[in-house]
Amino acid sequence: MQTPDIHFNVIPNENDTKVAVICLSRPKALNALNKGMTEAISQHLKNWRDDPLIGHVIITGSTPRAFCAGGDVRAIYAHIMDQDQVAVDAFFKAEYTAHLDVAEFPKPVIALGDGLVMGGGAGLAQCCSHFVVSETTRFAMPESAIGLFPDAGASVFYGRCPRPVALFLGMIGQIIGPADCLLLGLAHSMTASQNMAELQDALIACHTDEIEATLRRFAADPGPSLLAEHRPIIDHIFAGDDVSPMAQRAADMVRLRDDALAAEINQAFMTKCPMTMHVFLRLLKIAGAITEMSEILNLDYHLAIKMAKRADFAEGVRAVLIDKSNDAAWQPARLESVTEQMLDDVFNHRGLAPLR
Repeated sequence: MQTPDIHFNVIPNENDTKVAVICLSRPKALNALNKGMTEAISQHLKNWRDDPLIGHVIITGSTPRAFCAGGDVRAIYAHIMDQDQVAVDAFFKAEYTAHLDVAEFPKPVIALGDGLVMGGGAGLAQCCSHFVVSETTRFAMPESAIGLFPDAGASVFYGRCPRPVALFLGMIGQIIGPADCLLLGLAHSMTASQNMAELQDALIACHTDEIEATLRRFAADPGPSLLAEHRPIIDHIFAGDDVSPMAQRAADMVRLRDDALAAEINQAFMTKCPMTMHVFLRLLKIAGAITEMSEILNLDYHLAIKMAKRADFAEGVRAVLIDKSNDAAWQPARLESVTEQMLDDVFNHRGLAPLR
């Protein structure tokens, strides 16, 4: 199963084994995942799973600008405008199934994460056994800007971070670089962007039990962590279990002291989707008791169906990606207007079919 947006190759090496390479190839869309791409990933992994000659898999992007900028939300938006809920559900099903197939693949899968690694692309990288970043890596779950929620297993990989940091990254959609990815355990190693192609060649040539040594050979220094420097501010703002006081603490810090990060957080609280922030807070609580990726992605699948039906998602995509006006009119518009009943409705998944 081949599509023009993704390429699959199985390459023999000198160890009498083979290495499979998946190249995401939608450069004009920053390698955003469409339904055909995710279905193809699932099909090829199924074929490779039982091939004894294939030792490991590499996933890479076709442009150094982006490993993958996320799922193709423009396509989902088009389905919503066509009032085609079946197509919306099918898109999310294919995407999360592909993530789960990567997570459960019994052989090493290495993601080479140059450039943008966001949304569904971040989820794909986190489902791999190894995620390699470069100095150009920009990692984020920016769904609060479009009225969805940090999905694709974000409640698991952000959930492993210190709780205030997880809330900061998930609610605000903060972009972090390679040093912070490594600090938080979101990445396994860093390689200079100019050496990524050489690293890929070395991973193709090596035996599976040489992967770790190969990554060490190409390792580079990511420099200082910005998050470590700002932890006191993050820990102060994102304490507790209520979103509105978090926003108030951010506003207070802006008023009382000249701090750029507090101002950035305050601006996000004022402009990004209130419902998304509340949903992620509750999701993070629920995910703490879940250990299986299959269960998390099943929950994300159901949440995505419910959240995509709300007006916020189409409005957010319109404002950020279609019109690029950044003037989304959220419903409700204020953090304090989000009720427990609204959240209960989004988390009520009775009658929804399972992911698998």
